[in-house]
Amino acid sequence: MKEIVIDSERQKRFCQTILEEMPIDGSKTIIIKNTDLSSTAKQRRLQWLWNTEISQSGLGQDDTKEDVHVRAKLMFAHPILMRDDEVYPLLYNAFKETVKTSENYAFYIKDFANQYISTERLTRHQRAEYLRDIQSYWTEKGVLLTDPSLQGLDEFLGGKLTAKKAEKG
Repeated sequence: MKEIVIDSERQKRFCQTILEEMPIDGSKTIIIKNTDLSSTAKQRRLQWLWNTEISQSGLGQDDTKEDVHVRAKLMFAHPILMRDDEVYPLLYNAFKETVKTSENYAFYIKDFANQYISTERLTRHQRAEYLRDIQSYWTEKGVLLTDPSLQGLDEFLGGKLTAKKAEKG
């Protein structure tokens, strides 16, 4: 199933062309629905697009977008939550103290990130910081991530870093 978000005249024309070329034999179905245009919804789409691009890059330890997501939560959301949340540091520190001598320490830390670090709890500004940190890190590693300005998201990332700016240093 192909999903197209009509957010430009070009996308609108593209959809019109698809409709004009479509056979009138009942073999195709078109579904029209409202798109969530909140900043966090757009940020979420960019986050998962980047997770996919990172997983397909061949760099790093993660081969799926879900694995990239878990590692990104630990690398980038964790510090934000440690700094901004009152309860999270208490939970994390107690958990870490409990498992610090376990031979399965790395597994437990990854599982904690998977189960208890939620990017959905991040505010729009925290998520922007989270995404800027991901973009900065992976761009520095040589992964060409989709430029947020091409997704209409530069304003939600604070306009501080785009792929073009990152390339220039």
